[in-house]
Amino acid sequence: MSAKSAAEIGIKQTKTTTHPTQPSEVTESRITLAEKIDEYIIRMGYTSVHTLGVVVQLLTVGKVRLDFREYNERLQLEDRAAVMSRSDAVLLVENYIAGMVSSDTALLPDYDLTQKIIIQAPKRTI
Repeated sequence: MSAKSAAEIGIKQTKTTTHPTQPSEVTESRITLAEKIDEYIIRMGYTSVHTLGVVVQLLTVGKVRLDFREYNERLQLEDRAAVMSRSDAVLLVENYIAGMVSSDTALLPDYDLTQKIIIQAPKRTI
């Protein structure tokens, strides 16, 4: 069986707003890993070690939680069989980003970088 591409890997995303003057709001959605990588590249940049670290942890552990200024985000692989070795995860991300950089539509504007990201190891496995 061949390895899946980023577009074939489904993830469950749970976002919780953290605005101090408003009540928390929780939203759940299902997206592909490719969509999440695209979002992080726009938010953090092509060369961001954070993008690689977040996605590699998601692919090797099965879940990851991030704390941004305005919300918390929890990502979990929909299919536990999509968990892979660290070297395979790094290769998948690097190949995906290389494909984006080489395409004409990959030139993205330079957005402000996120100032704080906390990556936590899971307390238990899924």
